[in-house]
Amino acid sequence: MPRRSELRDSTHRRVLTAADQLFRQRGFDATTIRDIAEASGVSVGSVMASGDKNALLVQVFDSLIEDGHARPAAETDPAAETNPAASCARRILQLVQPFVTLFAERQDLSRTYAAIQVSGRQSSPLFTQLAALLIDEIASTLAQHGCTPSDAIDGTARAIYFAYIGTLFSWSARDTIVEAELLDSLHLTFASICTCTEPSS
Repeated sequence: MPRRSELRDSTHRRVLTAADQLFRQRGFDATTIRDIAEASGVSVGSVMASGDKNALLVQVFDSLIEDGHARPAAETDPAAETNPAASCARRILQLVQPFVTLFAERQDLSRTYAAIQVSGRQSSPLFTQLAALLIDEIASTLAQHGCTPSDAIDGTARAIYFAYIGTLFSWSARDTIVEAELLDSLHLTFASICTCTEPSS
């Protein structure tokens, strides 16, 4: 017989799956808690136990962002290796590309998600944890590339992360997000922050 915690987790997953599908099909504003309850086969109270609509959207996106963190980084672009700054910026761009793709593919929901995060209406411990993880990954990339002084790596990694988040959230307010254009913009931003010099021999 399933334990109560297992049943609760199963219900929570069903609610998030239904919310994700309905938000994409009908849009965030047109979807109601009752719609989510009917689609997931649970009561309105069970849905509300997982959170209101803002909380559900944040949880859906956090889960998708977490999946993006779990994917291996893309292969380094060999053409970028001739330019230290371009190479470093390109490697960092590859770290964030899954999240850029997510925002570009779900533009309306990305806009709402960004607005919720910026407003502070809904806390997201997972988003904070994933932010720290991504900053660590950026710092590791800078250290591996060897072109940023060791005492500047942490500060540079944080600057790159916040420039990335600021760019992503500001672009989410546009009518249309063209992924290639957003990636180009991020690459230029990263290259301007990561002012690489040749590693000392």
